[in-house]
Amino acid sequence: MLSLGLAVCLVGSPAFAQKYEVHPYAGGAWMTDYQNVLDFKNPGIFGVKGGGFVTDNFELEGNVGYMNQFNMRGYNYRSHAYLYEFAVNYNMWKARAGRVYPFVSAGVGGTTVDTENFSNPANQNAAIYLRPAASPIVLEDGDTFFNFSYGGGVKGSRLWGPVGLRADIRGRTMPNFFGEHIHSFEATGGLLFSWGER
Repeated sequence: MLSLGLAVCLVGSPAFAQKYEVHPYAGGAWMTDYQNVLDFKNPGIFGVKGGGFVTDNFELEGNVGYMNQFNMRGYNYRSHAYLYEFAVNYNMWKARAGRVYPFVSAGVGGTTVDTENFSNPANQNAAIYLRPAASPIVLEDGDTFFNFSYGGGVKGSRLWGPVGLRADIRGRTMPNFFGEHIHSFEATGGLLFSWGER
């Protein structure tokens, strides 16, 4: 899905003579707990977004990110995750102040878990989370969860030649994490590289 999204962004845009953007970013996420029993550790997020404009306002974008931990408090498993999604951005040029303007975004994608549990010699690729009066949750290496995101932010385009700044604030929902909705609030920011003409 990510490859298709990036191909559309990078191949479809020239037909519209639009510009491209690449945005390396860093930030963090604050995740809700699971059934008021298991509390997620809040991860740092690092990644890159890249896309191209298909109209003056609409932009197609791919996102690949790394979460430095995907784990519950009280457990010391080596668990992290990879985030990938395809998003549509609407850039609001009419609300700009100089070269700074807001945008809104919505995306769909997945989160794939990479976990190591050296305390379980029978299966070192499974993290086991205990719940009172319920069966434990077993998070296997490679488990993937559908998610969708919604939010927006601010871009400062071409502030120094092709270099600018971008900040995102968005929500993200995993609608079926072992039968539960998990929500997170993400705040990220970083440089914005722009080229081409709209």
